[in-house]
Amino acid sequence: MAKDSVEKTQEEIVQEMAKALGHTGSLLEETLKQLKEIELSMSQIEDIEEYNCIVDRFNAVRDSAIFRREMLIIHREALGMRQHKFMDICYPIPPRKKKR
Repeated sequence: MAKDSVEKTQEEIVQEMAKALGHTGSLLEETLKQLKEIELSMSQIEDIEEYNCIVDRFNAVRDSAIFRREMLIIHREALGMRQHKFMDICYPIPPRKKKR
């Protein structure tokens, strides 16, 4: 009986870790979507001051995307996944933007 409860606990831990992995991936995808939206709005702005403000916002969201991708890698490693070479392909993070 004790073995069953240990196995059940281990299974629950793995399920929670997998749920955390999925949540982290979703947060990263949402952040990358925000980057695309900001980038699109930047392409339509002619006012230099307004553009520069949006550059600051873009770069802050980009930093958040980098952090979220790092967290995703950490969660993957916690589950035993050690190959991360596809992360840049699946979750591309654009370069920093420069002010005008």
